[in-house]
Amino acid sequence: MSRGTDHAERWTRAITSDTEAALALYAADVLYDDRRAQDHVYDTATTVAELRERLVIFANPDPTNGLGIHHFDILDAIETTGAAGAFAVTILWRWTGEGLASFRGVPAGGQTLSTRGQTWHQFDADGLIDRELTNWNDVPVLQQLHLQVLTPHYWAADFDPSAAS
Repeated sequence: MSRGTDHAERWTRAITSDTEAALALYAADVLYDDRRAQDHVYDTATTVAELRERLVIFANPDPTNGLGIHHFDILDAIETTGAAGAFAVTILWRWTGEGLASFRGVPAGGQTLSTRGQTWHQFDADGLIDRELTNWNDVPVLQQLHLQVLTPHYWAADFDPSAAS
């Protein structure tokens, strides 16, 4: 097993079962950036305490409280290079949330929702995550919630921007 795959498995297992074990994978001076449809100030964490607030929901063990049971399935783990040659890993994943009362403030009625995304981790000299960038594809989830979300194909030769609004 590669170093990147081993990390991806350890990380997904920890964030969905044990927040403290997940936090132990991060450096104290972490820079965490979760690109969601939320305010940038909330999306960014620079301390482990702030990071705990962002991660704790993924380890929710109670299927009845509406917060959902979360799963991350690894689709791929790609070893890359970060700043100054630091080891880094890009993890492509599929997220599933079961029993969610809401998603991004939209009522979900307890249904199971899923989407794909990616997380990039850069590691410090001690092997701890010192930088994370996560991107979620919310469009499939919002469509699962029956919201009218346009997904125009801008690259199509006959695309008409006035028809997409």
